[in-house]
Amino acid sequence: MIVNSHNGWDPLEEVIVGDGFPTTLPTLDFSFRLFFHDNIYGKEFHHGDAHRYITKRHVVEHQEDVEKLAELLKSLDIIVRRSKRPTHIHKTKTPWWDSTIYPALNVRDQCLIVGDTIIETPPTCRWRYYENDFIKHLFLEYFKKGAKWIQAPKPLMLDSSFDLSYVNEETGAKEYYNVIKDDKPHYMDMGHEIMFDGANCIRLGKHIIINASNENQRLGAKWLQQAVGSDYVVWPVEICDNHLDSTLLPLRPGLALVPQYGANIHAIPKLPKQMQNWDFVFIPERKQTRAQREHQDIKLASPRIELNVLSVSPNLIICHPEYEQILSQQLKKYNIDVISTPMRHCEVFGGAHHCSTLDIRRKSTLENYFD
Repeated sequence: MIVNSHNGWDPLEEVIVGDGFPTTLPTLDFSFRLFFHDNIYGKEFHHGDAHRYITKRHVVEHQEDVEKLAELLKSLDIIVRRSKRPTHIHKTKTPWWDSTIYPALNVRDQCLIVGDTIIETPPTCRWRYYENDFIKHLFLEYFKKGAKWIQAPKPLMLDSSFDLSYVNEETGAKEYYNVIKDDKPHYMDMGHEIMFDGANCIRLGKHIIINASNENQRLGAKWLQQAVGSDYVVWPVEICDNHLDSTLLPLRPGLALVPQYGANIHAIPKLPKQMQNWDFVFIPERKQTRAQREHQDIKLASPRIELNVLSVSPNLIICHPEYEQILSQQLKKYNIDVISTPMRHCEVFGGAHHCSTLDIRRKSTLENYFD
């Protein structure tokens, strides 16, 4: 089958690797600030000239690293396809808001592969509204060869469409976002809309976990269950704000990688009870020197993004070089080998090895791991 993927660990045969490197950040609109609020609220980035934080060095080095990842995957006999690059950053406009486009760099975020079906998820940020256009040439090719291809309802994305209930009140962030949103009644207002990312989901055969921390994502869980039908069970959990793949990464049935620091060590009790007896490998945050801390750039993603590993098979993963040794030690008893390739600016661009790839075909069949 041209499209066939039921989980994140079976032997990888074909993958899309992101492409397109922005020289500036997208428009810092309401949706952008809300999505990254846990990392930027109250910092200079949030109130100042944020566009200066992506430099030519960032762009060149991240492009080098993504190309190295693509070449590494090819060397492992995996077919690598690429998204198209925008020729320039276009401004975009709907009847309800203005923004800019963004390239399909983190291709996993806006898509979900379930068996032989490509599911385009509804955007959660206005600047990502047209992002999948840069990979639709591949989706059309797969469709012509027999794959199924569906798309979740596109939201209007009015300010009132966003549920703010999950934003941390203790920091003052929730009050801030309530103030800056347009609270004037809009004649198109329909309340909270379906909005969730593919990266909110983790596929475990017949079960799909979806992080649903607000009403937008809970509506997304309901839509996804209807879309995949009775052959699947969609499990909503509330573990993080949005994307799960830097908080919990299953490496095969019964084994998952979990960062040891921050709130993530408390994630296990929030998982479905069927998963709570799994083996969890806890990986500590990498230690930084004083010089590294003083010179680090403003980050959009949290440090957890560096544990955003990609499984090539049940016995091989690709990770950030600074985690290669500790992961090799921790996973040796599970007979999992570790190879690394750099992602120096994954926190700036919001995605590492897992985010930058979308597995199209793995050598797998649909299984029930909890029966």
